[in-house]
Amino acid sequence: MIETWFPVERRNKRSGLADIDANGKKPILCFEFDFPDISTLSLLNDTKRNHPSVPIIMFTEQHSEALAVWALRARVWDYFVKPALPEAVFSSLSMLTDAMSAPRKDSTRNLLTPPHQLPDDARFQKHRVIDKLVELAVAYIEQHLHEKLNQSDIAERCSTTSYHLSRIFKQTYGITFQDYIMRRRLDRAAELLRNASASVSDVCWTVGFRDASYFSKMFYRQTGLTPSQFRRQWLDSRREEHTDFGASLALRR
Repeated sequence: MIETWFPVERRNKRSGLADIDANGKKPILCFEFDFPDISTLSLLNDTKRNHPSVPIIMFTEQHSEALAVWALRARVWDYFVKPALPEAVFSSLSMLTDAMSAPRKDSTRNLLTPPHQLPDDARFQKHRVIDKLVELAVAYIEQHLHEKLNQSDIAERCSTTSYHLSRIFKQTYGITFQDYIMRRRLDRAAELLRNASASVSDVCWTVGFRDASYFSKMFYRQTGLTPSQFRRQWLDSRREEHTDFGASLALRR
């Protein structure tokens, strides 16, 4: 699928990745998994640590929320569950190549070391059953993102203490309870911003922010773009995708 649009070079453990970004190369790494385990996910982890500026796209047949959260924290550019839609993969790669060619004001922003802890899915090669307390809390958060969310109130609804809820969230997702809420709000905002008919202020209120400037600041911190810039980039990429995808189809015919 990717070879339709981009040149592909395959590497194995023997050939390695030591020279992957040598001589000014700007590669994109694709890791494809059927059932990720400790050794294969550790290879992705080590690769990101040794080549922090090289973007990685991850494809996997086995999927779970814990694995997706791990990939996000490992600074994977995008995460696809197989079989992936060609249009979605093309759109992601197009946005990535545009971002790589654009000048960066802060080239070190994304050069973060990924976490060492691997998801439990990798240890047992089966889907992990998320703690019921977390499951209840997550369901409530998803339904009430637009409201003020208080940790102690949610803990009470789940018949537990605020401390225990915070601890179990950290064990499950690797981030704090408040960080999880913020990330879900910003992820939801990114989804809504792709709708050109929704104003930025409407999106801000819909995902639970009451201060537009704070919303913009936190969105920029997570994405490197303001909400308006994110929307423009998304709309531009969609227009380019339709143009390029149509040309690709015409050539194949």
